[in-house]
Amino acid sequence: MKKLCLVLLLMLGISPVVCNAQEVLPLIVKPGVPGDDNIPGGNVKPKSPILVPVVYLDGNVLSFDESLEGCTVQLLDENENIVFSHSIEENQTSVTFPGTLSGTYELQIVRGSITFYCYIEL
Repeated sequence: MKKLCLVLLLMLGISPVVCNAQEVLPLIVKPGVPGDDNIPGGNVKPKSPILVPVVYLDGNVLSFDESLEGCTVQLLDENENIVFSHSIEENQTSVTFPGTLSGTYELQIVRGSITFYCYIEL
């Protein structure tokens, strides 16, 4: 129900939520990816629902319960520059962001042609 409310708020143009420590992050599919109706040729509907990964942030540690093997975790600054990127390996359950990073970042988890994102505070 919470995810549905977040999606509805975003559709109404309300700003994304910035998450603090020890929270489940409200990841959503980033607009403009294949299958999105907002890009030319992007109206191909997936055959099954997109499973959004469940990830947690505790300080500068991003953790996840299920395998995200093959996904890439990225942090983008306010100018959309990638300031951190890491490929998830087999059996890896967390990613530690450098302690030198502080402020608000766009967290992206890239799984094939789908990008999930939200904003986080480090």
